[in-house]
Amino acid sequence: MKRFLFSLGLITAGFSSFSQTTDLVKFEKERIRISKNSMLVLGGWSVANIVGSGIATNTSNREMRYFHQMNVMWGGINLAIAGLGYFGNAREKINNPTLAAVLKHQSRTEKTYLINTGLDVLYVGAGLWMNKSSDNQKNPDKFKGYGNSIMLQGGFLLLYDAINYAIHRKHGKLLDKMELNGGMGSVSVVYRF
Repeated sequence: MKRFLFSLGLITAGFSSFSQTTDLVKFEKERIRISKNSMLVLGGWSVANIVGSGIATNTSNREMRYFHQMNVMWGGINLAIAGLGYFGNAREKINNPTLAAVLKHQSRTEKTYLINTGLDVLYVGAGLWMNKSSDNQKNPDKFKGYGNSIMLQGGFLLLYDAINYAIHRKHGKLLDKMELNGGMGSVSVVYRF
């Protein structure tokens, strides 16, 4: 009888571990899919800025030329970030993730977008300051054009980061519905619908 109960406990632990690993793998894959799609959106915005503003810099309006120059610069930086982010997510390995590792990844992703949202507010504020103080500068057109561009880029990034934070936060709520149970000879993860 003891052998039967011990064997049953091992089988239960094996199924529970398999179920936990399968659920965690699915969760991680979804987080990575969301992140990759997010980088595609940022990359699309970047390319639109590089191409559109690259063409539009050929203008006699100095303020608009500086506006478009700054858009091209931001586009280049954002494209590099999007590319590195996309390929970094694509290369991420998911081999038997632990609950602790999954929680760490999820928390890090949410914190990154939350911190970026705060930085975006600073970008918008800096652009507004540049715009408002442009009349007191040696090259007011440059200051105003750059300021307007920084407000536009910061505004887009504020929206982008806030939406991504909300998406990842909603995805992370799935972990709140998971419950880790343990008993004599078994471990299980229960998902509450």
